[in-house]
Order: sequence, then C-alpha cells, then structure tokens
Amino acid sequence: MMKNLSIFNIKGGVAKTTSTANFGACLSQNGKKVLLVDLDPQSNLTKLFKAYSMEDLSIADVLLNKNLDLHNVIKKTDFENIDILPANVNLAFAERKILLDVSRSQQNRLSKALESIKDEYDYCLIDCPPALNMITVNALCASDDVLVPIKIDKFALDGLEYLLDSIEEIKDEFNPSLNFKGCFITMDSATTVNKVIKQELKNILGDKVFNTTIKQNVKVIESTFEECPVVFSSKKARASLNYIELSNEIF
Repeated sequence: MMKNLSIFNIKGGVAKTTSTANFGACLSQNGKKVLLVDLDPQSNLTKLFKAYSMEDLSIADVLLNKNLDLHNVIKKTDFENIDILPANVNLAFAERKILLDVSRSQQNRLSKALESIKDEYDYCLIDCPPALNMITVNALCASDDVLVPIKIDKFALDGLEYLLDSIEEIKDEFNPSLNFKGCFITMDSATTVNKVIKQELKNILGDKVFNTTIKQNVKVIESTFEECPVVFSSKKARASLNYIELSNEIF
C-alpha cells in the first residue's frame, strides 16, 4: 500500500521542491514506484519534470472535481518508476473555490482522491506550498508522515514552533495517524554559525533531526536548468551523495 509523505515548511527557499524531486529519484533507483504530487502554485516540481501544461488536467481539477479519474491527470515522466500529479497556475485559485464549496469536506479531498490509486505506487511524495492554507491542510490530511526541510540561516528557527504546532493541530483535528517524521538540513555549509544553529536545532528536536545534511552544491542549481533531479544529472556530485544517504536514513 502507498505511503504518503508531505515535504512541508511555511518558509520558501528551503529546497522543498528539490528535495521532493530527489527523494523520488532515490526511491525510484531502489525499484520503488513513486507518485509525485505538486501542490505549489509555482509548479516548479511539475516544470522540473517537464509536465507543465495549461491545457491538460492538473491537481487543481482533482481538488475541485470529486468525480475525476486520477488516471486522467497523472503524467508519466522521463524517468522510470516516477509519475507526477502536475500543477499549473489554476492551483492559485483553487483554495478560494474549495473554501466557498461547503457541499462536501474541504480538507479531505486529496486524501479521498489518492485512495483510488493506493495499490499502484509504493510512495506518494507531496510538495507543499510555503503556507499553511487549505491546500496544505489537504496534503497533511492525506499524509502518513511529514518531513520538514530547514535552511540554516539567521531566521532558521523562526516559526518552527508554529509549524510544529500546526502539524500537531492537523493531527488532533483531522488525521490522527499523521506523524512528524523529522527535519533535515538543506544548503548546509561548514561555518561556525551553521554549527551553532544546527546544535540549537538538535537541542530543540532531539532525534527528530536527521544526521545527514544536504551540502551547498552548484550542481543542484545546474540540475534545474537540465530539468532533471541532481541525483540523475550528476550522480557523483556531493548533493547527490547527500540525498542518497539521507533517503536511506529516512526511508
């Protein structure tokens, strides 16, 4: 049965999309069948896998139409074992439409949609928007686990308590099986400030901080221009090895 994981942080620029793509790549290399779900209106995950279209059905249609067959929305990617539920700009308007539609449950729409394909994939990785809105609530209600990427900077710990409280609130109100799996550090560099903040993070979260960090690496940026996860485009790059190691630690 498919395991659903959300990659979530209320901050942007912490490598949510990059991490979602590369976790999917690592799992696919291990023979796992992976479905990626792009819930960010910016649609960067969709664009990375060359699946963006304004004409085709998208995740917005899934959230708004309960009778939609998911198989008509899912797209194959260029990579074996990786499919994607694509996003486009219509997702930016979907939340308002969901909130205005009181005829059915608002927070469980993604969960119900994914039920129909739960035996077709090993993992579903959900790339959340950098906000706690109804789109994100749908992601968390559909998830077994939540992973939180953190970029170490001056503001790294700001909002962390709110984020964790929000996850706990979703668990209490809507999804009792939701599990905060842990945080992982992205764009890591060997500076004194980084070491101090990493230690502070571990003091707060204990074993909920994964040991493997994703080091800063220009190959990650280059891979986006190649429209390919760095794990595939630069297999020996430091970031690729980091993602493989982190994926083994998480999954």
